[in-house]
Amino acid sequence: MIILNSQETAPVAGQHTSVQAPPQNPPGHGKAIASLVLAILAPLSLAVTRSLAAVALLLTFPYNGPSKFPWVAPLVLWSLPMVFGAISTGLAISVIRSPTQQGFSKGMSTASLCVSGVVFVIGIIVSVSLMNVMY
Repeated sequence: MIILNSQETAPVAGQHTSVQAPPQNPPGHGKAIASLVLAILAPLSLAVTRSLAAVALLLTFPYNGPSKFPWVAPLVLWSLPMVFGAISTGLAISVIRSPTQQGFSKGMSTASLCVSGVVFVIGIIVSVSLMNVMY
C-alpha cells in the first residue's frame, strides 16, 4: 500500500477493491419550494406587465370601428405570468409524480397547482372581458 498522511489511499497491484458510489441524499424540497414561489410570483408580475399592456392597448385601440387586434393587450398583460405559471406547473407535476418525494413536498406542490389554477381562471375571465370591451 502507498501511505500518504498516515492513511491507506491506493492499493498495491494485484489486490482488488470494490468501488462504492457515494450515498444518495434523499430528495429535498427544492423543486416544491421553487414551484410555490413561482406560483406566487405569477400574479405579482402583473405589476410589471400592466403598464406594457396599457401601451399595447393604446397602440391597438382604433379611432373608429372595432379593433383588428383585440388579443394584443391581454397577451402582453399575461405574458410574464404565463411563463411563471407554466414553469411552476411543470415543477409541481414533476414533484407530485416522483415516488421518492415526501408529503411536505407534495403538499407544497399541490398548493402551487391550486394557486396557478386560480390565477389561470381569473386570467381567462379578465382577458375575455377585456376583449369584449374592445369590440
